[in-house]
Amino acid sequence: MELLATVVMPGVDISNLNETAPQYRALEWLAYNDTRGLTIWLAYNDTRGLTINDDAIELLERFSLATFYYSGGKGEFDNDWLTTISSHCDSRYLYCGVDGRVTTSLQLGYDKFSGPIPSEIGHLQQLKSLYIEQNHFLGTIPSEIGHLQQLTLLSLVGNSFSGPIPSEIGHLQKLRDVVLASNKFSGPIPSEIGHLQQLKNLFIFNNRFSGPIPSEIGHLQQLKSLNLASNKFSGPIPSEIGHLQQLESLNLWGNSFSGPIPSEIGHLQQLHDLHLSHNIGLT
Repeated sequence: MELLATVVMPGVDISNLNETAPQYRALEWLAYNDTRGLTIWLAYNDTRGLTINDDAIELLERFSLATFYYSGGKGEFDNDWLTTISSHCDSRYLYCGVDGRVTTSLQLGYDKFSGPIPSEIGHLQQLKSLYIEQNHFLGTIPSEIGHLQQLTLLSLVGNSFSGPIPSEIGHLQKLRDVVLASNKFSGPIPSEIGHLQQLKNLFIFNNRFSGPIPSEIGHLQQLKSLNLASNKFSGPIPSEIGHLQQLESLNLWGNSFSGPIPSEIGHLQQLHDLHLSHNIGLT
């Protein structure tokens, strides 16, 4: 188990891990119960571990997915999640690329998962879609989310996530859809949001976000829908909103915005859906 840990948990002394920790349980499952993983491990070990090859990547993904499972408050391992005899790509929750080995989509909807997203999510570096809606996840979004640089969809709707959006989200420059609605997120929108220049939809309504809209929002020139309703945003609506020439829907309902509605909003010639009510400071 210690040798296997050098591949999936490099630099970590597993003797310091609590045996109930999700990472320890995942490593134990991989070492003693996962027939598929053992076969991959033997093939990888045959190369004396001199290169990070496809076997090492698949081992790392299986470990990361098992850690995700155990972090999600589940008990005995469910073969619908990962089977011990076949590729993790056979899971009903996962989709893989054409090679049949690398995870490109993780989809959990109404599946009664709870607990935090573990930092090991960052190992799924070919992930394009992360969809974990209507579960009971909590805690913060780990900064390792910034490693998922192929991600185009991030949807965490209807959980109990809290804390800020990590600034590392700015590394995900292929994102087209960010949907964080109906959680307990708080804090400001990070200025790094302006790096997401392919973003088309930003839905973060029904949370506890606060502070002003960053002026960097004006960099999102592909944006079609912006919904910040039912939060605690304040300050003026930035004039940079007028740069969003593709914007079709703008919903700022139910915040604490103040000051005049910027005249630049008149530049949004594609806009057909506008909600600014319940902001008593707007003039």
